[in-house]
Amino acid sequence: MKSPFESAKRRSTEAENVLVCVQLADGTRGYGEASPAPYVTGESHETVLRDVETAAASLRGHDPALVNRWSPALREALPHAPTACSAVEMALLDALTRTWGVPLWKYYGGAAQEVRTDITVPILPPEQAGAVAAEAAGLGYRSLKIKVGGPDREEDFQRVLSVSWAAPSAGIRLDANQAFGADEALAFVGRCLDAGVRVEIMEQPVPADDWEALAAVTKRSPVPVIADEAVVDAKAAIRVAATGAAHGINIKLAKAGLIGALQIIAIARAAGLKLMLGCMLESLLGIGAAVHLACGTGAFDYLDLDGHALIGLTPPGLPFGQEGDMLRVSANEPGIGWSPS
Repeated sequence: MKSPFESAKRRSTEAENVLVCVQLADGTRGYGEASPAPYVTGESHETVLRDVETAAASLRGHDPALVNRWSPALREALPHAPTACSAVEMALLDALTRTWGVPLWKYYGGAAQEVRTDITVPILPPEQAGAVAAEAAGLGYRSLKIKVGGPDREEDFQRVLSVSWAAPSAGIRLDANQAFGADEALAFVGRCLDAGVRVEIMEQPVPADDWEALAAVTKRSPVPVIADEAVVDAKAAIRVAATGAAHGINIKLAKAGLIGALQIIAIARAAGLKLMLGCMLESLLGIGAAVHLACGTGAFDYLDLDGHALIGLTPPGLPFGQEGDMLRVSANEPGIGWSPS
């Protein structure tokens, strides 16, 4: 990692990801990336490596163009491994669109060629967080996501203030990673607003399995509440839509995959929910696939696609380019556009 990255759930100094390659009968190769987060899906890079082998055995002989045939076979082979599924799925869709000579973002609808992301300020002492925010604002980021939910709530608040003062024109997105209770979350966001902080959203303020607390925060929150860890698949998205447990959903490819993401998008649109597209700690390949999804569908209100930046990677133009907080896909490069160097 570019520097240690800490949230309420983990502290990372390295990004341990898995590169998946598929080869079609005609020799075309496609690539996918898995960035497992054990606290979200229970997977590790060791389990992903094992599960990809299982997936390979179940998919041999399938026609890659018949997505609605091989996708159920993949899910049946790996019913409890969404991140491994996602990487295999990504590689297959990359290979398929390469054979057609079509960029993945056009395959997904071609809504836009560029989108705007935020960047995350991890749990840091307030002064350091302010310095990170000032640097991000200088690079052109107009929205900053701040990790809160550390061991000291006063330090959480001072971190938010420091970021807000260092980047006064930036919108602020709070991410507690399940660390608050309902009343605590409401008090915290209220205190931030009273201090003049431009809070845009509050992400997963309470434990993922406490739907009652999530709904209680949503009912009283002055800013949109976005469910993250609580929604790992379309079934959970239906629950949000049916109960009003959150104002929106954060989709991540490591949870839902490219195909599952489309299902959640359809549910959210039908229910009038807001949509966010986030990431784990993917490198250029995994983030690139997410950028293609965002550009292709045009479905997202908020983007948090910064894994590559947290690792310290600068996009070279493929599978996407970056200028300030704008992420842009290639007009004609087929597939995701990533190849091993």
